[in-house]
Amino acid sequence: MRLQKPSTAILVGILLFSAEACSKNGGTPPTNPPPPPPPAPTITAISPTSGPFNTAVTITGTNFSTTGSDDTVKFNGAVATVQSATATSIVAIVPVGADTGVVTVTANAKTATGPVFNYIYTYTVSTLAGNGVLGYVNGAGASAEFKQPTGVAVDGQGNLYVVDTYNSVIRKITAAGVVSTLAGNTTAGYVDGAASSAEFNEPFGGIAVDGQGNVYVTDTYNNRIRMITSSGVVSTLAPSYTAAFYNPAGAALDGQGNLYIGDAGNNRIRVISTTGQVTTMAGNGTAGFADGIGPVAAEFNNPYGVIVDPQGNVYVADATNNRIRKITPSLVVSTLAGNGTAGFADGAAASAEFNTPVGLGLDSLGNLYVSDYSNNRIRKITPSGVVSTLAGNGTVGFADGPAASAEFRFPYGIAVDPHGDVYVADYFNNLVRKITKQ
Repeated sequence: MRLQKPSTAILVGILLFSAEACSKNGGTPPTNPPPPPPPAPTITAISPTSGPFNTAVTITGTNFSTTGSDDTVKFNGAVATVQSATATSIVAIVPVGADTGVVTVTANAKTATGPVFNYIYTYTVSTLAGNGVLGYVNGAGASAEFKQPTGVAVDGQGNLYVVDTYNSVIRKITAAGVVSTLAGNTTAGYVDGAASSAEFNEPFGGIAVDGQGNVYVTDTYNNRIRMITSSGVVSTLAPSYTAAFYNPAGAALDGQGNLYIGDAGNNRIRVISTTGQVTTMAGNGTAGFADGIGPVAAEFNNPYGVIVDPQGNVYVADATNNRIRKITPSLVVSTLAGNGTAGFADGAAASAEFNTPVGLGLDSLGNLYVSDYSNNRIRKITPSGVVSTLAGNGTVGFADGPAASAEFRFPYGIAVDPHGDVYVADYFNNLVRKITKQ
């Protein structure tokens, strides 16, 4: 029997059916639908909600990766180390310097924002330069020697400038900790000119540095204000023939380049303008205590350290009055902190007690730091007016370590760098100390 060929109609039908099937499937064989995207993480709580660096914080929520390396945890934008992780819980270690801010978790390419973690800074005291011996040696920090340093200033590159009082020189400490002599030849005298042959006469306390690297010094027993240019030339900035100083001991620059002087022996705060004009900002010359309008009614008693904030307010360590004073740009003098009693008390500014405050520093947040000389402590005044002890246990001695147990021997000058680390001229320990903020 012969097989019949399929008819043309049957062949056309088969072809049409195949074309229709391919059209319905997009021209490809049917596939399974793609899996849904992974769910976004959520944060419901953190514990604890405050602490210093290295605090272990438990973050609870949902949809975390169970592989810790796939979870990115940040405290105020600073990346933390993930110690362990489950789908609903992460333990993360707070990084150094995180500051206060929100906690975030990124998992599955999505980020969840949680509560604020309040970062608590810790402070540690170390010796930046000096071996404690009363002498004069340059070199690496630990081998250097000073002779009762009284002033410090820091520039934008992290270099520190030191008033080495009884060596009658100005020293420089690089960010790497190497000590050299910036100006002065160790002879107590008065000579302008090249830095290596210039002479100072026991400069005390006051030092400031501008953005161009020029250094200003209160040459106390020459009763002059000196300038060391960035190229290494020493000159006399003041006095002029019409302005005299008497044991100047504090110096600070404002944002316009005006120089403020704690003219201790005259019980006045003076200003040297960028054109070299000297005026009295506050103090009528009487050794006493009175708030009021600056050069007329206000009185100081041995004003030493001065510092200027970005708004043009000037703060004064009024040493013998045991107070911190404030002078506004309109020349109104008030008492910022201290009740006048020579003692030690933290707390509200009005009831706080100091004992011969001499040096002042200011950080970027508006906190004021005070060298509380006879209390052997470094104090802090917040913008809201709360006084606390930053470092020092009050014992006259020497001890590095945690700030609360550290010891100083009559700390004098003080400076704060942009990071918030504090530098101290530790007068009778013949050292430059550093208080590191972490």
